[in-house]
Amino acid sequence: MKGLVSFAAVTIWCLISVPTARAMSPGKTSAAIAPNRGASGAKRRLSSAKRAAAGGKAGSAAKKMLLAPVMVRAKRMLPSRLMSDREALRRLERTPGAVAQVTEAHIRRRKAANLGDVLDFVPGVTAGSRQGPAQDNQISIRGSGLESRYETWGISLLQDGFALNQADGLAITQPLDMDFVKRIEIYKGASALRFGGDMMGGAINLVSKTGYDAPALETDSEFGSYGFVKNYVGSGHVSGPWDSYLGLSDTEMGGFRGHEVEVQRRMFGTVGYTGGDGATVRLDTSYLSDSEDLPGEVTRSELVNNPTQPDPTYLADRAARQFDFMRGGLTVTKPIGEDQLLEVYAQFYWHDYENPLPFAIVEGSTYAWNGEARYLNHARLFNHRNYLTAGLQYGGTMWKDLNYVNEKGETGAALRNQWDRALALGLYAEDDFDVTRKLGLVIGGRLDYARRSVSGFASARDYAPTGAANFFSGLSPRAGFVYRLEPAVQFFGNISRAYQPPILKEEEAPDENPATASVGTLRAERGWQFETGARGSWKKRFQWDVAAYDYEIHNEILNFNRLPFPGANFVIPSYINAPRTRHTGVEAGFGAALLRNVSRLLGFEGPPDRIAARVAYTWSYFRFVNNPTYGNNEIPGLAPENRIDAEVTYQNENGFWLQPYVYTVPGGWAVNSLNTVYAPPYTLVGVRSGYDYKPWRCRLFFEASNLTNASWAAAIAPDAGDQRYFDPGDGRSFYGGIAWHL
Repeated sequence: MKGLVSFAAVTIWCLISVPTARAMSPGKTSAAIAPNRGASGAKRRLSSAKRAAAGGKAGSAAKKMLLAPVMVRAKRMLPSRLMSDREALRRLERTPGAVAQVTEAHIRRRKAANLGDVLDFVPGVTAGSRQGPAQDNQISIRGSGLESRYETWGISLLQDGFALNQADGLAITQPLDMDFVKRIEIYKGASALRFGGDMMGGAINLVSKTGYDAPALETDSEFGSYGFVKNYVGSGHVSGPWDSYLGLSDTEMGGFRGHEVEVQRRMFGTVGYTGGDGATVRLDTSYLSDSEDLPGEVTRSELVNNPTQPDPTYLADRAARQFDFMRGGLTVTKPIGEDQLLEVYAQFYWHDYENPLPFAIVEGSTYAWNGEARYLNHARLFNHRNYLTAGLQYGGTMWKDLNYVNEKGETGAALRNQWDRALALGLYAEDDFDVTRKLGLVIGGRLDYARRSVSGFASARDYAPTGAANFFSGLSPRAGFVYRLEPAVQFFGNISRAYQPPILKEEEAPDENPATASVGTLRAERGWQFETGARGSWKKRFQWDVAAYDYEIHNEILNFNRLPFPGANFVIPSYINAPRTRHTGVEAGFGAALLRNVSRLLGFEGPPDRIAARVAYTWSYFRFVNNPTYGNNEIPGLAPENRIDAEVTYQNENGFWLQPYVYTVPGGWAVNSLNTVYAPPYTLVGVRSGYDYKPWRCRLFFEASNLTNASWAAAIAPDAGDQRYFDPGDGRSFYGGIAWHL
């Protein structure tokens, strides 16, 4: 397989290694481009200089001829991938709900081993790493996917505005590398309807680099505690209407815990073409080779007293995960006049895996494909601003599911040989209309049809129901408003209905008598969300973003990791519908510019400098509602009731910066539905620092994390029958790195 990776990388490089003439990002004039760090700005400046020189030789008449088409392009609608961060943020803030943007600057100032590492200052989002920091992310927005034991579900995971989820809603985060990303957009709850988001938690959209965003060569090497080493190399090129980008990375670590060695190699490549009429065609490819030893979970006592030890059963059965992943995606955009845009997208991905676990050796292959046609119209309506989005989505998944007895890491007798299939169809529309200059109203809705089917053989020991089930959502409406008290101050609110069918893993394991269980045992989750909030800034010195919400949910699917038989030394997941649950919360983010010219205030001569601070606070109150067994107990999972993240940043214009930070969960939270076991509270203290040497375009980075060596839970296995609920986070650790841009 490594030979295939090398061949793919060389092939893409041959395709994209064209002469590196610099060009401006399509559709923008030099006046329209906000200042941009690194290669993108350099490419645009060089392109502008070449055009200016050519214009000087040809005379003023030629200049006018050259400028005319550029001005026409500036009026056309742009695909979101070609927008600057500022343009994307303006569009994001028209959303009548809580949203967030994570910029590349934020990503580069931390050890971004996985997606969860960069979501730390997004209120309402909890993200942890199961079985190690570069492995499987457990991500939840407003309590979505609390039942997930492996992978992620309950959120729409998007890349460049289009779904990465399988047709059943499952998403895997391991192929994502933060070095390939230029920004991340988070849409909480129903705010993701603009992209056709169909998950109860909302959506996370990763916007990938193109040839306009990377220099001819950029490298980044990081190293640190527990054998962590990561190397990245990327290259961006622009030649006339063509642009291309290729990124390669290698991540290896020994692990904080025993039996936690990881090796991950990733590739992302893109080739794009922009026509004279503004139409674009772009081909994306991704690859991942992943090999991981799995240490399993620990008990509460082990978490507090000896978090480095692996689960003895996982060690004896050589629990591990090896898989290869390949993806290809094609996006075509076509302007229709100045105010309309048609986007068509199609992708296919495959991953092949072998996953020895205590209950079985799980093997198989997954084939997933999806497509979407999206229409955008920004033409004024009755002379008022209006933004219409409508789309049609289709997705399919086939999963070859093979289970065998685990004979101490060796393959034993067959337990399961099944084909699992999922189909998803979605139709959505949203209209954002400015009633006045201050008041905007948003209405929209979505229709969904889904099918799940399972066929094949399963032994009595490893029962899995077969058959098929169909799910139809009916109309899921949404209505909201944005009121702009001042240009920089907004109030918003929305009411929306959500609908989410079970994923295939849930359909395979309902907590039901095997004699009566079927694929249709579990019902789809349904709920109504009510949300209000405010965001804004004051004199560029203070920023805020606050939201409060209530989610009234019926048939929420929860996970009980039960013992398959008395005395078993492992658990298997099983799922139930909780008749009624409630997710209520408050999300608050604040930022402030505290001091400017700090050195001079202290009487020292030095470069201009400043101190800024920010705080993110999340209050989560997730409860059963009058449940016959659990009453009004807390719903278990990675859902602390209170979480506070805070940091203070000092930086000067010479490129030096220093950033102490603290993450704290001041109280424990339930990890079982009976609320008899709680995760311990914790506080993590750390410091980051760096130096950007601009003449060499070189960046140095250092981070010291968990300086008090606190024991803490990074992820949770809820309702574990063997009492092993906790995936420990790393202890005291130190990391450093160097990056260079040509």
